[in-house]
Amino acid sequence: MKHWINATVAITAAGLMAGCAAPTQTAVPTIPTTPTLSGPVEVVWLGQAGFKITTPGGKVIVTDPWLRTNPSAPSPYKELDGFGKIDVLLVSHGHFDHIADAPALSQRYNVPLRAPGDLGQSLTSLGVLPPAMLPRMNKGGTVQPAPGIKVTAVHAEHSSVYVWRNPGSGKDETHPGGEPVGWIIELENGFRIYHAGDTA
Repeated sequence: MKHWINATVAITAAGLMAGCAAPTQTAVPTIPTTPTLSGPVEVVWLGQAGFKITTPGGKVIVTDPWLRTNPSAPSPYKELDGFGKIDVLLVSHGHFDHIADAPALSQRYNVPLRAPGDLGQSLTSLGVLPPAMLPRMNKGGTVQPAPGIKVTAVHAEHSSVYVWRNPGSGKDETHPGGEPVGWIIELENGFRIYHAGDTA
């Protein structure tokens, strides 16, 4: 389209220079463009590594939610009802203080949980969430979990296990949590946020 407009302008200018009569009104085609989203980005700290990010397009992104037993979590979110909606749910690794309330939020808001691939596999195997709510991804991959939002999993220096309480025995079991990740979150307007998880 840009080349077409430049060519049209060049042709019109050439015609005028050659002595052709200029039209009284030149029709310039309307070119559909993606709307520029220049609204604010709202970031609410939920305690520890948890954040609620509201994008210029009104989407809600939640990272590493440990809420119900976290003394730093704001009261509107402690009972998990304060979000209204969640469009993107991200967990950087399997430690309790990053994943504690992610499965419950996934179920309550019907939003897939994005996490390191092997952590997702453990959650599936244990029946914590169904496979459809744990889309596979891993470091180096970029996905579009909601229209206009891009998420890339990046390297993080840390550890990751998932501790699960066996309902039969009542005992805690330790399961693979995959390799920890950080997230690069690109919003609709191109603004990027780096969520480091627990790297280094």
